[in-house]
Amino acid sequence: MAKFGRGLNREVVAEVNSGTITEPFSVADVRKMIQRKAWKPAPTDKFVDSCLADAASENHSLTYKKYFESIGGGNYRVRGAYKGKKWR
Repeated sequence: MAKFGRGLNREVVAEVNSGTITEPFSVADVRKMIQRKAWKPAPTDKFVDSCLADAASENHSLTYKKYFESIGGGNYRVRGAYKGKKWR
């Protein structure tokens, strides 16, 4: 069961696809989303950092979905495979 909505990374994908978060996005943008959604308890900073990094790393677990691409400077974008209405 996902701890935060449909899962933190999946929620970020939905927010980007709906235009609520614009690309490129950063950890700060994700933290604003968390505040807006008022999850209790909120995910820790370490959890947020790890989720984004793991979802952008080709070397992390083979079963972990690679929703994002790291474009440097702490910024990310959603991979093309996860763009579109079905991902909102």
